[in-house]
Amino acid sequence: MTIPSRPDFDTRAAQWDQLPRRVALANAVVDAIRQITEPQATMRLLDYGAGTGLVTLGLQPFVGEVIAVDSSRGMLEQLELKARESGITNLQTQFIDLDHEWQLPAGIDLLVSSMTMHHVTDITGLMFHFKACMNPGGRLCIADLEEEDGTFHDDQAAPIPHHGFSLNQIEHYFHEAGFTSVSTRRIMTVVKERDEQRREYPVNLTVGTVGPALD
Repeated sequence: MTIPSRPDFDTRAAQWDQLPRRVALANAVVDAIRQITEPQATMRLLDYGAGTGLVTLGLQPFVGEVIAVDSSRGMLEQLELKARESGITNLQTQFIDLDHEWQLPAGIDLLVSSMTMHHVTDITGLMFHFKACMNPGGRLCIADLEEEDGTFHDDQAAPIPHHGFSLNQIEHYFHEAGFTSVSTRRIMTVVKERDEQRREYPVNLTVGTVGPALD
């Protein structure tokens, strides 16, 4: 699978949190996940594509352990800096070359991913890997763009595998991997200026559950 322009993520990491709509979206994701999943202090959480940790740190106070995974060292360095400054001790980061490997930790109770899956080529394979890493009863929460016309990203030259997902598409990936109780809700609409026009890009949160282990 491929996440394009990785060096650009590294160079933009220090300024990543300065865009208000980016922070607002992360807050909306956190609020929706908290409402739906009710995180507990006994949970082990993994944030896939954590970036600078806007979603990670929003959920961190409500769980026992947090693992933040990303393919940008610059982004993870920003997250680690924020964690040190806040005295957070239940967070670990993990750099993974997402172009060539997954190797995610096992025993995950809550796996979240925000605005990352549209960069993933092999979604089916990754979804099966997600499920294999999770405990029975675990919840998978994916926030991403609703299907759009390819104008969302400011860098139109960078290859993006998916221009968002229809509700049927994203829920199909969940069902295909064996997740149950799958549901989707809109959590925010991102507004951008395109060709001097106001364009709206809805963002949805899809949640599924790992069924109980079979005897």
